[in-house]
Amino acid sequence: MEHEEEIGLESLNGLVTSELKWYVFDLITEGLKLDKIDESKYSLEKEDKDRISFFIQDGTIVVSGAGGEDLKSYENLYLAVCDFYKRLYDNETKTEEAVSRFLTRTLDLPVIMKKPSRSMLTEQIKECEKRIAAMDERLKEEDAKPLRAKRRLDMVYLEGLKKKLSEIHK
Repeated sequence: MEHEEEIGLESLNGLVTSELKWYVFDLITEGLKLDKIDESKYSLEKEDKDRISFFIQDGTIVVSGAGGEDLKSYENLYLAVCDFYKRLYDNETKTEEAVSRFLTRTLDLPVIMKKPSRSMLTEQIKECEKRIAAMDERLKEEDAKPLRAKRRLDMVYLEGLKKKLSEIHK
């Protein structure tokens, strides 16, 4: 699959460091689930040395092979997605189908972005759970009223995030 630098997603390049990155992760995950690619083969959002990774770091899109090998950075979202799929799929036909499906779904981004991203909500839930766990540890050592109040507020926030995730992304 040979590609030119300027193939289509120019308007998305540079935006992947903002909230848009969560929608890109959602589109990639959607396609991988459709193709029944095992989650143990890939990692989105962060580098995982044991899996093929697709993540955003310092404003660039990074793709690496399993074992952290052949790490490549991209400014162009299209080229990064092509590289990620090429590493993940066994043959070129499946790779091209996956890339085509991804490109087609990007046309729906204005509609998709009207509701919160599944990836973003999931990440917010993880972060909130970490904060609550850290507060629980601190509360074992000290019984501070402000800390208990903050924990209660975070619990309400966590419940709201989980409810939103279950309502929007059934």
